[in-house]
Amino acid sequence: MNFTNANLSKLDLRYINFKYAVLKNANLSGANLSYCNFERADLCHAVLDSANLLGVKMLCANMERTSLRGCPDEEREFGRKSHGRSKFTSGDFKNANLQNCDLRGAVLAGADLENCDMSGCDLQEVNLRGANLKGAALKLMLNPLHMAQTVR
Repeated sequence: MNFTNANLSKLDLRYINFKYAVLKNANLSGANLSYCNFERADLCHAVLDSANLLGVKMLCANMERTSLRGCPDEEREFGRKSHGRSKFTSGDFKNANLQNCDLRGAVLAGADLENCDMSGCDLQEVNLRGANLKGAALKLMLNPLHMAQTVR
């Protein structure tokens, strides 16, 4: 599936399988992406600002320079509630903008977060084991980051 430059903003796209999809420069802002599968999808330069990301799977997804600013926390999109945790395992978030996202309980194990802006994020109970945090901006965090959670 090729959705390069597509405008999918504010659409209800729950449970869609975007595995291996190309979503370069796509606009998914405000979309409901609950329980979508973005495994190995290319979301380079995509905009997911204020998108609902409850239970999404992004195993090995390319999120380089992707914007996920202000993802709402009413339903704890990145986990915490019993609905399940979002899994971004081994994802590439180089230079991504994750400002003010509620990442509580997210699984970011092995993710490449180099130069990622995570300012103002809630990182409580986030699994960062083996994640690359080189140059990541971690200003104004809501909760302290426990170094035991990071290995790399």
